[in-house]
Amino acid sequence: MPKDYFPLKEKTRYEYEFKSSEFDGIARVYIDIIKINKKGKNAVADARMKFVLRDEHTTEFKIKKDSKWVITTDGIVVGGRKEFPIPPKEGVKWDEYPDSNEIVSMTDKLSIKAGKFTNCLKVLTKIAGGDAGMATRYYAPGVGYVMEDYMAEDKNCFVELVSVSKLSDEELSEKRRRK
Repeated sequence: MPKDYFPLKEKTRYEYEFKSSEFDGIARVYIDIIKINKKGKNAVADARMKFVLRDEHTTEFKIKKDSKWVITTDGIVVGGRKEFPIPPKEGVKWDEYPDSNEIVSMTDKLSIKAGKFTNCLKVLTKIAGGDAGMATRYYAPGVGYVMEDYMAEDKNCFVELVSVSKLSDEELSEKRRRK
């Protein structure tokens, strides 16, 4: 069975540390997978992103996964993007104008705050074709998005997974109270 580099699991919280040249300090970002709607091979997850630095900012977005792509409609470093094609294969390239992307490895090892991961999927992005910078992001099998190093003309960012946990009923109900 192929490795799942972006598993969608209901009631799951991903906690990240986020450093950026756009602000001082280290932000905490929580990505919560609230609910998943499945139809055949297609799945759409209702997700919530909470950014915490000196204050809090929360947005809701979708994660779409079908037989061809994993697509997010929002994200920590950049807005939505095509994360990677399914099934992922080393050497596969795709463009999201003006950026170009390539899966450059599926065997990377990482040791980060959330743990040690092997056989990670590594995507290299050439921002504006490489003229405006580079970004490297990693996905661990069975876990998902674990790290990103983004170096562009306008900003530098670093995202690292700290923990993965189950959402409590209280955390899930935060969404209902806001509506």
